[in-house]
Amino acid sequence: MWVVVVLVLSALVKPEAVVNRDNSYPTEEACKAAIAKNVPARLDAKHKEAVAEGYRRYVCIRVPTAEAPKADAPKADAPKVDAPKTEAPKAK
Repeated sequence: MWVVVVLVLSALVKPEAVVNRDNSYPTEEACKAAIAKNVPARLDAKHKEAVAEGYRRYVCIRVPTAEAPKADAPKADAPKVDAPKTEAPKAK
C-alpha cells in the first residue's frame, strides 16, 4: 500500500512530515497520479508557490499492510501463561 506524505523543511523550525491517512493506493503509480491530479487543484497560492520552488514536496511512501491477528494465535510480546489447574471436587 502507498500513501502520500507532505514534506516541509525549514531552516529555523524542525522538519515537518504529514501523512495523508485518508487515502492509500495499491501501487506507486496510482499514488503519483493522485498527487498530480489533486495537489495543484487543492492548494492555495502560497502553497502552490512553495511546491513550485521546491520548499514543499508531496511524495509517495510504501507502507506495509498490517494483517489482522488470528484469534487463536498468541501475541508475540505476551508471555505464555498456563491455565490454572482446577481440582475435581471430592466425593462425599
